Amino acid sequence: MFDLDCFIVAVYCLVGNFYRQPFPRGVRGRGFTPQLTDEEALTIAIVGEFLGLETDKAIYNYFRRHYKAWFPNLSDRTLLVRQWANLWIVQEHIWQAILRESGALSDPHQFIDTLPIPICAKKRASRRHIFRGDILLEPDYGYCEAKEWHYFGFKGALRISVVGFIVQAALVSARPHDSQHTDPLLAEVSQGTAVGSDKAFVDRPKQQYLKQTRGILLLTPQKKNMPPSPFDLGDAGNRLRRLIETVGSQLTERFHVQRIKARKGWTLLAKWYRKILAHTVCVWLNILYGRDPLDFDGLVTT
Repeated sequence: MFDLDCFIVAVYCLVGNFYRQPFPRGVRGRGFTPQLTDEEALTIAIVGEFLGLETDKAIYNYFRRHYKAWFPNLSDRTLLVRQWANLWIVQEHIWQAILRESGALSDPHQFIDTLPIPICAKKRASRRHIFRGDILLEPDYGYCEAKEWHYFGFKGALRISVVGFIVQAALVSARPHDSQHTDPLLAEVSQGTAVGSDKAFVDRPKQQYLKQTRGILLLTPQKKNMPPSPFDLGDAGNRLRRLIETVGSQLTERFHVQRIKARKGWTLLAKWYRKILAHTVCVWLNILYGRDPLDFDGLVTT
């Protein structure tokens, strides 16, 4: 639909619109002025993530090589990376602003799942130098049943709307079973919402409690030898549940969330929310132009 030049312009305009509304004078009251405006820096980050460029260095080099004329002040990679890290709260704010405008936060049908987020090889975990005594995030050993994969890091706890917006994306402990993350995943879900999930969230007492106390219907696939229940997801729900599997695949294959390089919690959060924001921007642009919300391959033509 877009060529790459038009896509960059579209992202810049969208970011500028959601940035200037809450921050008409920017986010800095003092300190040095960065080489790029925040809107320019965020545009470069979002487009770089969409293009599948895995590292900060790769994104910087790509724009330095191909779009230096568009961003003439793009000179120092270290300053740009620092600016990105300092904008992680702004990234989260823009992400939430898009969700509010789209109405995704009040979607009556949503889906939850978790995604492994390793930070280093499991065999290196005991002698690692990263995330030691981190005040924000503490990694742990985890296991992914779908891939039969033991890893060391975190889980990305995801909740998506029925069209594919990521409406919640928290980094949580990797060790507990998925069912133990039900409460934080549903903390902001409104009454009357039907939430689909996989078999990892089957917990009939918890499901009954959510329905009685909060009016939330947590639907799960029926396990073998289990009697029918009003909490069964059903065939239609199982088809819709593939939406969150599609989103998970996009995050891992296009946005490389399982190959994030970070040494501290705030750096990991900055890169994590950058990828979540990039995914959200792409879904929103698809919707604005009447396209399949999750058709990222056709969003930019080459």
